[in-house]
Amino acid sequence: MAGGEGTRLRPFTHTIPKPLLPIGRRPVAQIIVERLRENHFNEIIMTLGYAAELIRAYFQDGSRFDIPVSYYHEPYAMGTAGCLRRIPALREAPFLLTNGDLLTDLDYAAFLESHAQSGAVLTVASRMGTVPIPYGVLHVEDGAVQGVEEKPDHRFTFNAGIYAISPEALQYLPENGRADMTDLIAELLKAGKSVRSEELTGLWYDLAAVEDFDAALNELSRIGLKF
Repeated sequence: MAGGEGTRLRPFTHTIPKPLLPIGRRPVAQIIVERLRENHFNEIIMTLGYAAELIRAYFQDGSRFDIPVSYYHEPYAMGTAGCLRRIPALREAPFLLTNGDLLTDLDYAAFLESHAQSGAVLTVASRMGTVPIPYGVLHVEDGAVQGVEEKPDHRFTFNAGIYAISPEALQYLPENGRADMTDLIAELLKAGKSVRSEELTGLWYDLAAVEDFDAALNELSRIGLKF
């Protein structure tokens, strides 16, 4: 998915689409493409919207990256899932879907294989997060205080923006209009379909702001990992 406008990265994305912004010397999307190739994927489809011509010009047919690259240009902002039903190749076998601005050391091939073996129609990569609560939290039942915690940490599981999807799931998307992955997950659960979560425990950066790029590059330099 490489069609977003990257509004939180203005003014940089006024001229450069977010997938082409660099981590070190290489664009984020190039790092993803090269990692997919190293994980033995044999075809990449990029969904485009904002600044599509620049992304096409950079990746072309993918030959210089040793992996075929094709494109689906969204006619309007279709959300993170709206175009999936329109891409015939996705009806053939389970496939991997990733945001075009995620830096991770996930083994993409193992993630997709785990999904295929699970019997689920969709697997979402997840992360654990912690938010400090700056108040004393009361545990109340029928108006009576049962306990209190002083400034506890709230732990939660969140969507990491990487999915393995079986073709069966696509029929739960609308044929036209906008749809996000959260909408698809909700429809699958409503229909009683199996949706599983697989925790991503390694390196993961959602490159939504300038400080995220700096933090990611500093971390890669610190651990000596070359992306």
